[in-house]
Amino acid sequence: MQPSPTREPEGVHNFRPLAPYPLAGGGHIRPGMVYRSGALELMTEADRVWLTEEVRIARVLDLRHPDELGAAAPAHAIADRALHLSIFPETGTQADMIAELNGLYGTGPTPERYLHYLRVGGRRFARAVTMLAEADSYPVLIHCTAGKDRTGVLIALLMDVLGASEHDIATEYGLSNAAVERLIAYAGATNRHMEGTPEEIRARLATPPERMAGFIDLLRAHYGSAEGYLLGEGVQRESLGRLRDLVVAMD
Repeated sequence: MQPSPTREPEGVHNFRPLAPYPLAGGGHIRPGMVYRSGALELMTEADRVWLTEEVRIARVLDLRHPDELGAAAPAHAIADRALHLSIFPETGTQADMIAELNGLYGTGPTPERYLHYLRVGGRRFARAVTMLAEADSYPVLIHCTAGKDRTGVLIALLMDVLGASEHDIATEYGLSNAAVERLIAYAGATNRHMEGTPEEIRARLATPPERMAGFIDLLRAHYGSAEGYLLGEGVQRESLGRLRDLVVAMD
């Protein structure tokens, strides 16, 4: 599959393809297979045409909680391709989950907060990775609201399984820094109130690579690797093999 033309969608913030990072053992991530972004409900008609006819997105993996879907604008134009798979448990409210995380780790993202995602979302991460082992899922677009935290953790797991270096996983996470202003604009356009001063908000939305590097260190310490974590959550080893066959291109 050939990489799609480079473009920044008009109504989709934090959109980018997963770059062809080199992988341990040879090869690189196959271009044109995995894309990531923030929420999609403000996409324009031009965005829809580009995503469906040029990028040819086959599956949208939406990691948001049902409470976020209820707060969103009308369903986006490619919602028929979406699989909704909340990383946070659906038995409680989004507000309660965030309050619990804030009580444990403070109001901003931290490596420890991301590790908590693995603890509460194991079954969901396992289902997401199993879906990514299916050929008809590609090209796939993975997103949450900001496209940096839940999406960032799933992309980190994927990259680690494929054999990307810790440096490249952290670098990929850090690219979301460029989308902070568009994320703030999205929040305003969808009437999402952000607590704090403008400086505090921007600091909370930033994605310093060292934060993701810290998360990878915790992942290694607790589970050995993303593969170890996913196998422990029920992903079949054969699924990980199919995933690598689909997303790895040999040099």
